[in-house]
Amino acid sequence: MLAQGMASFISFQIIGLMGRMQRVPDLSDATWLIVGLHSGLAMLLSLFLRLPPWWLIIQAAFVPAVVLAFRLGVAPASYLLAFAVFWLIFRDNTAERVPLYLSSDRCWQAVGDLLPTDRPIRFLDAGCGLGGGLRTLARRFPESHFEGIESAPLPWLYARFMARKLPNCRIRPGNLRELDFQPYDVVYAFLSPQPMPGIWCKVRREMRPGSHFISNSFGVPGFEPDRIIPVGDRGNSRLLLWEL
Repeated sequence: MLAQGMASFISFQIIGLMGRMQRVPDLSDATWLIVGLHSGLAMLLSLFLRLPPWWLIIQAAFVPAVVLAFRLGVAPASYLLAFAVFWLIFRDNTAERVPLYLSSDRCWQAVGDLLPTDRPIRFLDAGCGLGGGLRTLARRFPESHFEGIESAPLPWLYARFMARKLPNCRIRPGNLRELDFQPYDVVYAFLSPQPMPGIWCKVRREMRPGSHFISNSFGVPGFEPDRIIPVGDRGNSRLLLWEL
C-alpha cells in the first residue's frame, strides 16, 4: 500500500508538471501514460522497500487491472464477492503473511518415513490447508492420531469434510498461535519466512523433550536444523528437522 500510494502521488505530480509545460494537452488523453508511469514507479518503490520478487508483478498489474475493470463495466458487487472468496481461502495471508502452500505427495511420503513405527504418536500439521497430507498419514499409520489446524474457512471446511471417515484424523479451525504444542510428538509446518521466528519460540517453549519439529523448506534464523532431508519434488522442497 505504501508503494502504491507513493507511486500515485509522484505520478500525478509528474503529469501535472507536464500539463503545465503543455506537453500533455488533456489529462483524459493521458490515461495509459499515468498508468504506465504509476506501475513503473510502484515496481521501483517495491524494490527499494525490499519486497519479495512476486510483489513486483502484483504492483505493476494492480492499477492497469483497475482501469480495465472500469472500462469493461464490471459490476461493483463483483469486487466485494471476489474479496470475500479470496478472504475465505487466503485468510492467513492478510495477517500472518502465510500463503496457501500445498505440500507435494513426495513430501508427505518423506514425512511419513521420519515417523516412528514402533509406537503410536500424536502429529500436528500447523496450518493444514486442504488436509491431504494428514489423510495420507492417517491411512498409513492407523494407530497414531493426526490433527490439523487451519484458520482459512474454506480450506478448513474442505479438509474437515474429506477427513470425516478417518477416526484418527481431526481438523480443527483456529489460529496455530493459540494452540498448545505440548501434547504433540511431531509438529509439521509449511508456512513462510515471516512467522518462523515466532513459531520457533512457541516450539521451544511448549514442545516436550524428545519431540520433533519439521518445517517444509523454511528455516529459523540463527538455529540450524539437526537434519535436512531433500524431498526431490518439483519445488525442490527440503524437510528441516529439529529434535527438541
